[in-house]
Amino acid sequence: MFTPKIIKSLVQIYKKNPLKILLIIAFLSSFLALFMAYISQYFFGLEPCILCYYQRKPFFVIIAISFLALLLKQKKYLKIATIFCALLFLTNAIIAFYHSGVELKWFDGPKTCATQNLENISDLEQLRQAILSTKAIKCDEPQFYFLKLTMANWNFLYSAGLFLLILAILIQEKLSKKYETK
Repeated sequence: MFTPKIIKSLVQIYKKNPLKILLIIAFLSSFLALFMAYISQYFFGLEPCILCYYQRKPFFVIIAISFLALLLKQKKYLKIATIFCALLFLTNAIIAFYHSGVELKWFDGPKTCATQNLENISDLEQLRQAILSTKAIKCDEPQFYFLKLTMANWNFLYSAGLFLLILAILIQEKLSKKYETK
């Protein structure tokens, strides 16, 4: 999949503009996270709780920000977008940590459940049917474990790791420019 030519090209892009590579990583990693979430939901029947939905939102925003910044190509937009993406990965890690804490009973979960839209209900019988037909997904009951970790645990590690990667490269770039000028 990754041939030496592709790796060489990526290294050259990184040397010219590391922010571009960081935004490509942010875009692809967010796309991958959402892809896996939807595969889990629609092909494996793992219904998300409300906190799972909250964890998807930063990935959508990261995709939009990184895509727009890569289209604009101006260095100041690339830097601002990279910082925003890092902060969104941190936000997602915090949400995932909270969700993991709810699963472990460290924190109280949300008092609402994910449910269908109730706007078109006009009488009590329709409301009763809607409630009875809705499967309540509890945030404190994980549906799936992989290597003894829940999807929220994996998302925490994934998002925190991406935040730290972007932060480390931004710091390294700042330091290397500081010492280049001396």
